[in-house]
Amino acid sequence: MSAIVTGINGQDGYFMCKYLLDNTQLMIVGTLRYRTTTSVNLRDYFPDEPRFSVMHLDITDNTNVFNVINKVKPRYFINMAAQSFVAKSWDIPYATWNTNALGVVNILESLHTLCPHCRFYNAGTSEEFGDVMYSPQTEDHPLCPQSPYGASKCAARHTVRVYRESYGMYAVQGWLFNHEGTRRGKDFVTRKITSTIASIKKTIDTGSIDFRHLELGNLDAKRDWSDAEDFMDGVWRMLHQECDTPKAYILSSGEMHSVGEFVEECLTVAGIEYEKSGDMYVHTKSGKLLVCVNPEFFRPAEVKVLLGDSKKARLELGWEPRGTFKTLVRKMFEHDYLQ
Repeated sequence: MSAIVTGINGQDGYFMCKYLLDNTQLMIVGTLRYRTTTSVNLRDYFPDEPRFSVMHLDITDNTNVFNVINKVKPRYFINMAAQSFVAKSWDIPYATWNTNALGVVNILESLHTLCPHCRFYNAGTSEEFGDVMYSPQTEDHPLCPQSPYGASKCAARHTVRVYRESYGMYAVQGWLFNHEGTRRGKDFVTRKITSTIASIKKTIDTGSIDFRHLELGNLDAKRDWSDAEDFMDGVWRMLHQECDTPKAYILSSGEMHSVGEFVEECLTVAGIEYEKSGDMYVHTKSGKLLVCVNPEFFRPAEVKVLLGDSKKARLELGWEPRGTFKTLVRKMFEHDYLQ
């Protein structure tokens, strides 16, 4: 049996492949979009694993999707491909919608035609809840997105439901609250924090203070952060519910921390002494600026609070997160410091 995992150049696609290789005997086909300027380097993935292979797949190209599914005939299709940078979705709303919403239609239509018994998972997001009405958010919370990204994921969720109810397909989209890790892109705020502070720490360790400070947006925005690797087990469990009609679940830590708290924890892990003045963090010994706010990074519509209630996943799926907020920050900082 085989599984297709899309978006392996992103953190979730990569970690999902790793989880499947470590915990199943499936043949894994990892996919990524073809780019003429970048060739596939298997050393970036799993070069010594005979059960792993790479194919090019652009989920916005219906013919490409059909041909890949027809060739592989997967038992599982796990879609982690997305335009997942929330802030960027205002700049490229069409591309965001085309990938996150229409791409899911392409996959489901081909699966329905070629592999109706394939089990399909699509990555959902807490951004679907958007302007939240209560906290913590449960699976019953209304969808109220505040970005083109969130809206595109809401559209995908309804599409998954329609195909499940209309054709009896095993198709499910979970809500994954903010999850980070060592393969997170450096455009995302958490990796931006850990990689920049790691760079600052390395400069300080040489005896120099010639470092560049970090600029961020809203330090007060609060998120429910987890380790991305912990979520892969939850995804797999969603694909193995003992029922004909699978349910969607929230995966979350159930704790909320602000962007400012993430900064402070990372500075503490790095052993950098600092003083806070308003929205600025200053190096205690040198008085040099470490972190400040740049209004250009504020979003047109800000989601201020996201806090997930994952009780159902813990009770019904037996899923539990292993890491904590502190272990996540340390893990990411130490990875970036050693780079």
